[in-house]
Amino acid sequence: MSIIGALEKRMALGPLDDSSYYPGGFLYGGTGPVTKSGSHISETSAMQLAVVWCCIKVLSEDSASLPLHLYRRAGQGREKAVENSLYALLHDSPNPEMTAMSFRETYMSHLLSWGNAYAEKEYGKGLLGKGVVVALWPIPPHRVEVKRNERKQIVYKIGMAGTGEPDVILPKEKVLHTPGLSFDGIKGYSPIAHHREAIGLGKSLEEFGALYFGQGTHPGVIVSHPGKLSPEGHQNLKTSLTEAHSGLGKSHRLMLLQEAMKIEKIGIPNDEAQFLESRSYQNIDIGSRIYRLPPQMYGEYDKASTYASAEQFNIDYVVKTLRSWLVRLEQSFNMSLIPERDRATLFYEHSIEGLLRGDSTARASFYKELFAIGGITPNQIAELENWNPIGPEGDKRFVPLNMVPLDQAGASESEPPASEQNRASYRKRLESAYQRLLDGAIEKITKQEEQRTNWLKKNDGDIAEFYRKFPEYVEKYANPVFFSFSEAITGMESELNGIDYNDLKPEIEQFTRSFGGDFASKFASGSRDGDALHELAGGLIEFLREKPG
Repeated sequence: MSIIGALEKRMALGPLDDSSYYPGGFLYGGTGPVTKSGSHISETSAMQLAVVWCCIKVLSEDSASLPLHLYRRAGQGREKAVENSLYALLHDSPNPEMTAMSFRETYMSHLLSWGNAYAEKEYGKGLLGKGVVVALWPIPPHRVEVKRNERKQIVYKIGMAGTGEPDVILPKEKVLHTPGLSFDGIKGYSPIAHHREAIGLGKSLEEFGALYFGQGTHPGVIVSHPGKLSPEGHQNLKTSLTEAHSGLGKSHRLMLLQEAMKIEKIGIPNDEAQFLESRSYQNIDIGSRIYRLPPQMYGEYDKASTYASAEQFNIDYVVKTLRSWLVRLEQSFNMSLIPERDRATLFYEHSIEGLLRGDSTARASFYKELFAIGGITPNQIAELENWNPIGPEGDKRFVPLNMVPLDQAGASESEPPASEQNRASYRKRLESAYQRLLDGAIEKITKQEEQRTNWLKKNDGDIAEFYRKFPEYVEKYANPVFFSFSEAITGMESELNGIDYNDLKPEIEQFTRSFGGDFASKFASGSRDGDALHELAGGLIEFLREKPG
């Protein structure tokens, strides 16, 4: 059997004449166990409830429609690894029959329904292609059992019931697996299985409403006659009233009653009116408590929180709901698809900037503040706005040279400062601007240190082990500031000395990296005094002076 034929068998949903819409159907687990409210709920039958369908649809479509790129780390930045075959795998098409959008949407819907998403990895052929994933094929989660073999290795047993084929055992390296919330980190819990009663109640309320209007006796008015009507008289009265007053466009007509007849209008009883409130509450119970979606995203607009702007709404949704799912997907893709030898340089990441964009005024103010301190280049702004770059000139960083300290405000503008005075003033402004960025990084570091050490003390953890690894955490947040500051100082020296230092870029990066490592070690050991940026600037200027011009 060909690889495509084998994969199609493993992806089979069940006998073709079975359906999840009929009791006893086999498709994707059938109708599921009966709940206390009387409804049968499985991962698929739950999708017949509109709010479940909407929640899974929103999260699946939003995550699948976001750009997903494979990046390569380049110095302190990154670049798209478009030439790598793994880039097209999740950006364009994971297999010959599916687009990236349809595959990722399917994969995410499995994760949201069953708490696990699986895909079989197809590798290339030959010595060069043997370790390269060339295709991904989704596997219905209800067919998969995660277990350990006799060697304690994780394997995946694919049940082939209904296909006429024997069960298949796939090793871990042949399966892309993303688990949801889990207590063992290996297999996730099914949100629908764990909240079957809440979803069953919502389904029962929906069925009750359908039966209420479809089979119940609910007359709008009652017309009473003081005497007893013959069958013919009853039919004539019914026909005349129906033809004159029943149906669309016949309301508010004049009604003439004879022989002391009376008419009585019937309203909806209070207990039946509360039915709508019960449905609304159950929608929120499922949509916001299980899937953590804002009410307006699944149609409960009257219960929705108000936001000052669409920007705030998007940020709330992305940060509190969507982000955790995206991180879960990215990490499983990195771990399962990228060879171990390349994980230090390659990584998958979703592009969510479009969802977090504010209005044009807010974005312009944000860019202006960063640009004024040399924190962003014109080309980086163009990239964030999805514009074309303006060329090599757009990669330069700028700081306002016309700004001087307050104590120099009265100095004569006719006398140009000496070279060293100019350098000192220039350097002081740069140190002041970047000090704010370094202070922010140190604040994050110390906050994490405090939280972690408090937790370790309460739980008898190994604090010494934490501080052994702490310098790596310090470098993670402090080094980007040091590298950006070194670039600004190098630009200053290049401008003042009229020397191009591009050939020294690797050595400058190594110098800065070494400084960052020393800073992290001292910080972790408790030595947190001193002016790091001033020391880095002084050391770097001296380093550049020693190099030939």
